[in-house]
Amino acid sequence: MKHLALFVLLAAAFTATAVEITVTIPANPLSIQTDETEPCLPDGWMVPSESFVESTDFRENGTVQHVGSCMWQGMSDVFVCGDSVWCSFQDGLWLIDISNVSNPEFLSRIYTPLYTLKQGQIMGVNDILIEGDYAYIGDHEGVRIININNMELVSTYSLKRAHTLYLRDTDLFVVDGTGFWVLDVQNPAEPDSIGFYEKSGAVGLDISGNYAFLSSTAGAGFTVLDITDPENPIFVSELTDICCTNKLIEEDGYAYLASGSAGFNIVNVIDPLNPFLLSNLYFDGSVMRIAKINSQYVVVSVSSPDKIAVIDVSDPVYPFIAVNYGGSGNLFVAEERLFETASNSIQIQDIQDPLNFVLEGSIDVDAYYSREIQVSGNFAYIVDLGDWFNSGLNIVDISDPYNPYPRGNYSIGFPSFCFFLTVKNDYAYIPDIMNDLLEIVDISNPDLPVYAGEYAAAVEDLFAGDPYTYLVVGNTLQITDMQDPSNPSLLSTIALGTEDGCKIYVADEYAFVGDCAGEVWIVDVTDSLYPQTVTSFNAAGEVSGIFVVGDLLYVVSQEQLQIVDISVIDTPQIVGSYSDGDLSTYTNIHVDGDYAYIVNFIGGFLEIDVSDPSAPFREEFFQTAGWCRGLDYADDYLYVSTDCSFQILKNELLGINDDDNSTCNLTERAVSNYPSPAMSSVTILFSLAATGVTRIDVYDITGRIVTTLAAEEMAAGQHSLVWDLRDTNGSVIPSGVYHVRISTADWTGVTNLVVTR
Repeated sequence: MKHLALFVLLAAAFTATAVEITVTIPANPLSIQTDETEPCLPDGWMVPSESFVESTDFRENGTVQHVGSCMWQGMSDVFVCGDSVWCSFQDGLWLIDISNVSNPEFLSRIYTPLYTLKQGQIMGVNDILIEGDYAYIGDHEGVRIININNMELVSTYSLKRAHTLYLRDTDLFVVDGTGFWVLDVQNPAEPDSIGFYEKSGAVGLDISGNYAFLSSTAGAGFTVLDITDPENPIFVSELTDICCTNKLIEEDGYAYLASGSAGFNIVNVIDPLNPFLLSNLYFDGSVMRIAKINSQYVVVSVSSPDKIAVIDVSDPVYPFIAVNYGGSGNLFVAEERLFETASNSIQIQDIQDPLNFVLEGSIDVDAYYSREIQVSGNFAYIVDLGDWFNSGLNIVDISDPYNPYPRGNYSIGFPSFCFFLTVKNDYAYIPDIMNDLLEIVDISNPDLPVYAGEYAAAVEDLFAGDPYTYLVVGNTLQITDMQDPSNPSLLSTIALGTEDGCKIYVADEYAFVGDCAGEVWIVDVTDSLYPQTVTSFNAAGEVSGIFVVGDLLYVVSQEQLQIVDISVIDTPQIVGSYSDGDLSTYTNIHVDGDYAYIVNFIGGFLEIDVSDPSAPFREEFFQTAGWCRGLDYADDYLYVSTDCSFQILKNELLGINDDDNSTCNLTERAVSNYPSPAMSSVTILFSLAATGVTRIDVYDITGRIVTTLAAEEMAAGQHSLVWDLRDTNGSVIPSGVYHVRISTADWTGVTNLVVTR
């Protein structure tokens, strides 16, 4: 139980609500046209409190390329244009359709990622706005410009940290904590700085006429600039009696400020040369976000305790709280709707009557804090911390690496605390360190994993062998028979030294166990009833990772990676080592071919070339979006679980031939569908080896054709198609089993579809 205190603290610090996705996500994004007669302008937003010191974009990490992602979490900003809602996540940008506001649907996504790390903290997107064909995103990298027609990153303009953006014609105004920037974005591929005014702590921005209004978390909290000439912003005035202001909006001569612990403030700016504080309201918590409903009402988001407050500002001298609602998060007002964005959901409120919000619709996303991952067949199995010690198992379909999608999930229950697992055949074995229990889950149906059995033990690590399962419990190795998960049994136990074990790997009838004192034990498990200690040797500190390939044992400790020759099992010889300073944050290792991948607890993984075991060397370090928790390798792909998503990567060093995500060189063709069962719509995924006429038909179980979804020429590569589960006549099809058949000149593929009403 040595890890319990550490992981309990981490769980408390990084807890989210686990919610099941029930929406379809087409692989190919849609082209969205905005109405230029109705410009979309940004509202105020949340302000991270600490300065950013390092930024790494995972897409630019040398030879590793992003292939696919799912199970995203951490929605941080929202922008609305008509029926299109754009959301920034910690991993990228999503597009949501609200044409049916009671049932919002995800349409497309782009992986960027849009945040990085500072001293172990996750820092997200600060602001997003859409205009014409482009999305402008402010984050810790600066300003990113994305073409929303093809969801491709066009350019990045590096700033310290872009908090708030405002676009006027081809001038993009930005505050980034150092001051007020003016960027010329006439050519989105090459944004250029044309003006600057230094203002420490600048985080909030609004513009009216020839004036820019700034809020700041340092010094004077409110500043007015003259931007008649955008290339030469000129100081006009400031208020020194307002400090540490988060965000603001200005309208009709009044500036409304979300001022954190200083509450809600109204500043008279009818004369920008002589602004003055008009009134203020205090709250128990901090006022973080703000939006304007109409000329009478302003809505603010308050933290600790969380609530949404509607403030009547009809008399700006005497504002008052008209009504409070439960909730928290970022706010965006579009016409007569309020979009309230928390880290894992959007609530869409009808605010025609600001004193009586009516919930019109909502959409939830996954909010798991993923930990260990294991890949088996067409599925990745990920254990997560869940919501306040309600751990669980998530199953992701990876049959198409470019379009992974969640299948089933299983809750261990409350209270529980799980952060690693192993998978064998039809079962997942998940230790719950809070309850000293090993839970066994039947995963034979990936859409409906169910409880299969349990085994009482305080498991530190485990390995699923054939046919037995090996457990590290305290300072002992336990060999168990779990072939009947409803009745698992202990076969034998052997004590290993005096310290608790950390990691285990079993290969060629030997178990290799590393402990927290830095000793590695080799145990002969040929006879499962009578295991025998062969020998032991010292590693360079507490063992955090262990892996075996052939005659080589790879051991990761606090100080180094050691490569050990075990061809003579009773006399292991260290043949090579690699040191990268302090390796105390490295938590696991996976070796495949010439490369060892070592997971870094606080983000990313280290790739070591081990082709020459006597001289391993660092190939690269890859910074993932999020704290890297687990890594597995299968069929030329890296599968990584992080705090914010499940990611599939490819390593160009391994010679994978792929020119583009959507047009990879295919040697096989496949067809699949999700979700299963389908209720309102289904996404059909298929790949074509060659360009040609493709026909997609749907049949019922009697062989009667239900509808034809396509009959046209299609290009080689990955495709997806969304079907609304209606027949040729437009009628909703009943529950049942259907067959989707895709036919080309030289190939026919079929997938079975289950529909439930």
